[in-house]
Amino acid sequence: MLTNSDSYQELVDRPRESLSIELKSWINPDSPEGIEKIVKAAIAMRNHNGGYILIGFHDATGEPDLENYPTDVRALFHVDKIQGMISRYASESFEIEIHFPTREGREFPVIKVGEGVKTPVATKSSLQNRDNKNVISENKVFVRSLKANNTPSTTEAIWKDWNRVVEICFDNREADIGRFIRRHLGGLSADLIQELAGAFVKGNSTQSTEEMLLSYLQQGKTRFDSVVAQRGLGLPDHGAWEVALIISGEVPPHSANSEFLNLLDASNPNYTGWPVWLDSRSFENESRPYVFEGAWEAFIYSYSHGNGWLNHLDFWRLESAGQFYLRRALEDDIGGSARAPQPLTVLDFALVVLRVGESIAVGMEFARAMGCAPEGTQLAFGFRWTRLQNRELSSWAHPSRDLRPGRVAHQDEVFSHISIPLETPSSALAQYVHLATKPLFEVFSGFELTMEIAEELTRMLIERRL
Repeated sequence: MLTNSDSYQELVDRPRESLSIELKSWINPDSPEGIEKIVKAAIAMRNHNGGYILIGFHDATGEPDLENYPTDVRALFHVDKIQGMISRYASESFEIEIHFPTREGREFPVIKVGEGVKTPVATKSSLQNRDNKNVISENKVFVRSLKANNTPSTTEAIWKDWNRVVEICFDNREADIGRFIRRHLGGLSADLIQELAGAFVKGNSTQSTEEMLLSYLQQGKTRFDSVVAQRGLGLPDHGAWEVALIISGEVPPHSANSEFLNLLDASNPNYTGWPVWLDSRSFENESRPYVFEGAWEAFIYSYSHGNGWLNHLDFWRLESAGQFYLRRALEDDIGGSARAPQPLTVLDFALVVLRVGESIAVGMEFARAMGCAPEGTQLAFGFRWTRLQNRELSSWAHPSRDLRPGRVAHQDEVFSHISIPLETPSSALAQYVHLATKPLFEVFSGFELTMEIAEELTRMLIERRL
């Protein structure tokens, strides 16, 4: 599992703006102009339900600004100073964190804005610059939105932004209600809750949907094999997990152009340091996305023994008609960190839950960004795990989670699928994650993941607390 330090390191190693990530050149937080930029960015990110502000990077190129590097970064961007500044001008207090990952031997501030907004945050005080001009005015609401070419920016809210802002606030309030209900329904058995949830979800899926997902998974795997052969790659021995997503309902027309890729990239919440369907346009040539047979496609491969989080093997396809595929090598096999197990020996259950939860959450954001109507759209997800036989279920990435040893798989491949309405709030994703992972865990000597743990891990993911 990526630790916090790993996630922040990934952010500065490959900085790229999205709705959840904003890049800022060096700011003087002691000047009115610097205060303005930080306050507006933080309020916008809070109204987006959280994200990150990276300081010291050119927003156009993503390159670090080394020429204007300040003398004492930690003092200039001390959390107490920045927190106090935001609290002074924001209508509601919200907590921030500041981390200082390094790049090229220098520290760069990463301001994390937490999720959980329940009422749109506005400015409550005004601020004037040296020319007595208001740089912050009262009663202004700032949001993260997309420009005409689908590039993200911080702007003052206009009429078309309010639906999304209110929806985010409502979802967070609904999450509180959901937790309240679960605390007071503790007398219901887990089996009964599972049966009710399963009946609802299975009622939305059909055999034909299962066949379509299996077919799409196989198409994606065939393309992966073809690219590996074309490039003459000798890949390390590994297992993999795959995701197929098919949007069912009216999908507004899009094309496999740069604007479509911009739209999906900007909409990816970046819940982890290496998110699913990662936009690799800033990478080296071989890893950059390209169009193949009407779809965006990328093959991202980086592998070196002992380099931990630097090891990655991803292949994905993004089709403008609303079909998406991802294949990723299991971190259990190519993780490379000091505590990583021998390849092909174990499967970390928490990593499974987090990756499934992330793919569902990101897929739903993609569908919303594409303009699909929440009330008339279903998302069908197919998941497949391979090279499982003789693995033991483990918790190596997070040793504090106790897991009894001896749960070994005697089956080499597992497929599962779910169908989820697009109008489902993020607070309700855990039940779908639970259902999607249930067939996988059962092959490990009948292991059953509790709903409580599925909910805890899913919440940690959505709240960016990994």
